Amino acid sequence: MRNERPVTISAPSFEGIQAKGVRPSMRLLRAAAAALLLVAGLAPTVFAAGTQMTTAYPSVVADPGTTVKFPVVVQTDTPQRVDLTVSSAPQNWTTRLQGGGSTIAAVSTVPASTDAQTSSITPYTGNYANFTAEVTIPTDAAAGDQQVVLDGKGADGSDSQLTLDINVQTSETGDVTLTTDFATLNGPSSTTFKFSANLANDTNQQITFNLGTDSPDGWNVTAAPATESNATTVSVDAGSSTQISVNADPPSDVAAGTYNITLTATGGPQPVQLPLTVTVTGTFDMSISTSDQRLNAEVTAGGTTTLTLVVTNSGTADLTGVKFTSTPPRDWKVTFAYPSGGDSVDVPAGQTANVTATIQASNNALAGDYVISMTGRTADSATSSSVTIRTTVDTSPIGYVIGIAVLLIVGIGLFFVFQRYGRR
Repeated sequence: MRNERPVTISAPSFEGIQAKGVRPSMRLLRAAAAALLLVAGLAPTVFAAGTQMTTAYPSVVADPGTTVKFPVVVQTDTPQRVDLTVSSAPQNWTTRLQGGGSTIAAVSTVPASTDAQTSSITPYTGNYANFTAEVTIPTDAAAGDQQVVLDGKGADGSDSQLTLDINVQTSETGDVTLTTDFATLNGPSSTTFKFSANLANDTNQQITFNLGTDSPDGWNVTAAPATESNATTVSVDAGSSTQISVNADPPSDVAAGTYNITLTATGGPQPVQLPLTVTVTGTFDMSISTSDQRLNAEVTAGGTTTLTLVVTNSGTADLTGVKFTSTPPRDWKVTFAYPSGGDSVDVPAGQTANVTATIQASNNALAGDYVISMTGRTADSATSSSVTIRTTVDTSPIGYVIGIAVLLIVGIGLFFVFQRYGRR
């Protein structure tokens, strides 16, 4: 019988594995585990919420004495408060952080989602807030590049800086101008005079202008952007222009003449003005009546009668060279006598003048009513007025006497005839 020895199977020892080249692999495993622990420990710092400040226009060109506005967006990974400061700025420069109509020192970011007021999706991601940095440049600022640095510190300890570059130009500085193609308008007082002016901003920054006018007493003059008749201010971008409408309403009783209006736009480097002129020609309104308000007259055949015509100027412009004409019946004659012996009359605005009309009936005029039209017309024929006179022709008293005498003679003749021949 054969002797059998027990077989023993044992796991290789660590040293044996090392001897066979397995030790480096364990080192890698240990290094990987340590790296994971290190990353896990640093995770709160490495992946902490960040703060970022940006602006669409980080570098601008500006003139001394102006204010530059930078729209700034603050973005964070989580909603939080971000404190804002101006960490660096040139000496004597003023920087204000504006938001919601006030000067601010911090903003609170909110999730970028649908805006409840505009119902539009914001273009930002994460959480955001925005404000405006207004940098005022001194009037004596030297030309060259300057920087303003803003600092934002998040509540989570994150920090962000934004550098604003401003290039100050002291030469070839643009200007603001007011011009118009038609600075003078004319018309009657019932007209609304409308001017159109061009307000050009050739400076390096946007300017908000206040519009005003200097007008004569009693006039209603307004100035507004052509696109918004009720506005009294207008913003004009750098290098752009806009149209300004000026409406001038004179009072109803304004006298004819020339009136001056001044349009002013303030808000730029200095106020700009535009002189405008309105020439009011006045309103013409003439009426004619008789001194006793009667529109009838009486005349005998071949006789004459006179009327006093009253010319009234109810307009605001003088009536010059008013001359009368008439349309009398055939063989009738109408003549007019003017004050001072002239052949026409001038009637100042708001006054009256008298003209004497003489009507001479025809010798053969029969008894009855006749219509005569009398018209007063200015020298330029621009204004006229007429009056109609009904003229009654009566039988001449001489005719009555002759008729009665004839009847008496005939009666006496018949009496003698009957006396002489009646007995036969």
